[in-house]
Amino acid sequence: MAKRKLARASASKPSSRKATPWIFWAIAGGVGVVIVAVVAYLAFEAGRVPEVKVGKSAPDFTLTLFNGQSVTLSSLKGRPVLLNFWSST
Repeated sequence: MAKRKLARASASKPSSRKATPWIFWAIAGGVGVVIVAVVAYLAFEAGRVPEVKVGKSAPDFTLTLFNGQSVTLSSLKGRPVLLNFWSST
């Protein structure tokens, strides 16, 4: 008797490699981490306040009064200033 060759079914079909789901999620996770890092960096940079120390001048800012006029802190130099920040809940 002659030996028979066993043919595999997958050997006769061309193999098409698809990206597996874990590759997609790994890339999506990496992109997500980068986006969160950039947003956090921008949020902390935008919220930075100039450093204030005892004995130094206060940072200059502008406020709008109820009648629509604007007042800057530097325009009140030499005068006593009382700031009352309040809120209602």
